[in-house]
Amino acid sequence: MITGRRQVLVGRLARAGLVAVALLPASSRTAPAHWWEQDISRVVSVSTGYAGPDKFDPAAMAARKAALGFNAERLTIMSRRAGMDDQGFCFITSAAGKTNEDYLRRYLPEAKKRGLRVVIHFDVHHYNKQFAAQHPDWMQRNEDGSKPTIYDTGLSPCMNSPYRDWVFQVLRDLAAYPIDGVFFDGPIFFPDSCYCDYCRKKWAAQHPGVPMPSKKQHTGEGFARLVDFQSHSVADFLRDANRTLKQINPELVLYMNSGVRGANWPSGRMNRVLIQEEDILGSEGGFLSGDLTRLTLWKPGLTARLLETQSGGKPCMIFTAASHKPWTFSLLPGPELGLSFFESIANGAACSFAFTPDDFNLPGADFVAGLNGYLAKNESFYRGTRSEARTALVWSDVTANFYAGAAGQMIDIDRVAARSEIGNLDGEFAGLADALVRSHTPFDVLDDVALEREPLDRYQSIVLPNVACMSDAVAARLDQWVKGGGTLLATFETGLYDQTGIRRVKCALADTLGADASGKIAGPMPHDFMQPLDGGSPGPATAPLLEASLYHVPVKATTAQPRVQFMKPLAGRYDGLPQPGEDPALLVNARGKGRAVYFSGDLGNTIQEFHLAGHLDLLKPWFASPITVSNVPGSVEVVVRSQDGGKRWLVHLVNATGEMTRPIRSLVPVRDIQVELPAGRVPSQVTALRSGEAIPAGCTLTLPLLKDYELLKVEYEK
Repeated sequence: MITGRRQVLVGRLARAGLVAVALLPASSRTAPAHWWEQDISRVVSVSTGYAGPDKFDPAAMAARKAALGFNAERLTIMSRRAGMDDQGFCFITSAAGKTNEDYLRRYLPEAKKRGLRVVIHFDVHHYNKQFAAQHPDWMQRNEDGSKPTIYDTGLSPCMNSPYRDWVFQVLRDLAAYPIDGVFFDGPIFFPDSCYCDYCRKKWAAQHPGVPMPSKKQHTGEGFARLVDFQSHSVADFLRDANRTLKQINPELVLYMNSGVRGANWPSGRMNRVLIQEEDILGSEGGFLSGDLTRLTLWKPGLTARLLETQSGGKPCMIFTAASHKPWTFSLLPGPELGLSFFESIANGAACSFAFTPDDFNLPGADFVAGLNGYLAKNESFYRGTRSEARTALVWSDVTANFYAGAAGQMIDIDRVAARSEIGNLDGEFAGLADALVRSHTPFDVLDDVALEREPLDRYQSIVLPNVACMSDAVAARLDQWVKGGGTLLATFETGLYDQTGIRRVKCALADTLGADASGKIAGPMPHDFMQPLDGGSPGPATAPLLEASLYHVPVKATTAQPRVQFMKPLAGRYDGLPQPGEDPALLVNARGKGRAVYFSGDLGNTIQEFHLAGHLDLLKPWFASPITVSNVPGSVEVVVRSQDGGKRWLVHLVNATGEMTRPIRSLVPVRDIQVELPAGRVPSQVTALRSGEAIPAGCTLTLPLLKDYELLKVEYEK
């Protein structure tokens, strides 16, 4: 039953022809599958909140979005100058501090007649100081009682405070309009928060007699319980918000700006927890910031792979900023936008673009129309697909959250140049990802949960980039997988800490690797070398001497065979010829039907820093691929997916061959790429969907021209 102020609002909307479907009698509704599960949405977000949403003509704004090929949007309908408040709502809600023009009522008909689904962008974490002063008990608190300032201009309410009830009232009033859902920007915690009275009370109820742990200590069971408490607090907020919406209209989607590929302990955004309570798993994998030459080219695709692993089968979305951060009011060149777009859709995720009103109307924004047009025409080949990768790269959330980092490692400080970079997890992961991409090896990204609980039998190779923090259960499962015939590649401090960041006496994978750490971290080795042993060549083009990784863990081999060793450190780069050392660099251990390969140094970080060819050659023999691609530079990424139980293969080729700097302003086309499909199955038809060309079918395919992206649709007989 609809009562009170909301009944008045519904009457106004009905007279305007804008009654939400959930307010109609149940007999007049059907129950199809949820709309957000049916297609790859082409989503746009224009941050009109900085200027005030009501400053923009509804028809012109909706027409521009449709003209660029978008079919869904995250609509800002609340002003956000220096943070949110209750004064700038451009719709009718009892939670508003003042009543403004009902811009939402004016905008929705314009969006709907242009085929745009409208999801409301609701910032639930950044509020201005005036609003905070009105509700001081709602604001987050640091451990010392102070309030964390965010983005230099505002504060953040706590999701465990009565603020949540205010948000839910806004949701109920929004759901009276014929919107399609709500997107939350936030809620999150911060590195020193939240220790407000409401959090302390909730903690005490769940952990009687146990003091609330400090965020200053990032290891141990106490910190693990705090991380779990905060992630479930975010999930509780999502759960109740989603119930609030779904009770009004089951077809209202709810999702948020979820966890990143990084340390999420400050924010509480643990995707494996959050996805239980939201409808889409999305992350800012397409936000590019700072010196882009130092950023992995493959950031959007790497994030998309991780989200697919963590989503539990729900849709995934990569949020891409059209601006080059931190310059909000700017516009990246078209090839950079295209790279984010194709990286996302090739790896099973939708790509949404966020513009400011200024850059949205620039001619450069027209570039996305071609991207959206291609996807609209071919979206059936991006639905219901699965990866055919035979190699998996691991991103360890556990390590990101609990790895002690430089300050907690056993380091010989006399030789340390930059402690904060030792064991850099992002660099190690990005470097090994770069090695995989540049060898044209399709791969998935797994997390700790996948290693412990989910099927691994499809993979022939698993790569552990400094997965320092590891549970006994994960170690045991990986050992069994190796014994069954898999190839495990691990680097640096993998397995030397437990799942809460406590240093182990013995490496969790010591038996698997056939080696164990024997001392402090050695390094830096800025101009030193490694040498293959006994003339053995771990890679196809290994030189007599290879550049050493910057740091390494001295290890003792038990059953493993050293294949490469570190040379003794040079006193200077012109200190004569390097002499043999004692520390193994690369060891190979036969175990059961499989093998474990251990590189004791931070090889990924060194690749990310210097991009040395010899290091890439060291790694390539241990990767497994379902196809072989040749006559193509390393700047072309290869992704292989399938549909219909493997009867259709989809070979994605993403071209990042650009200028010798970033942002990329133009791409260099690649010609006559050779693709070797698995032997024994001859395709009946092959089509290049981006160009629309038929490719002569066979186990060997030739793609005449690759511009920015191509999808080879390979059909096998039914």
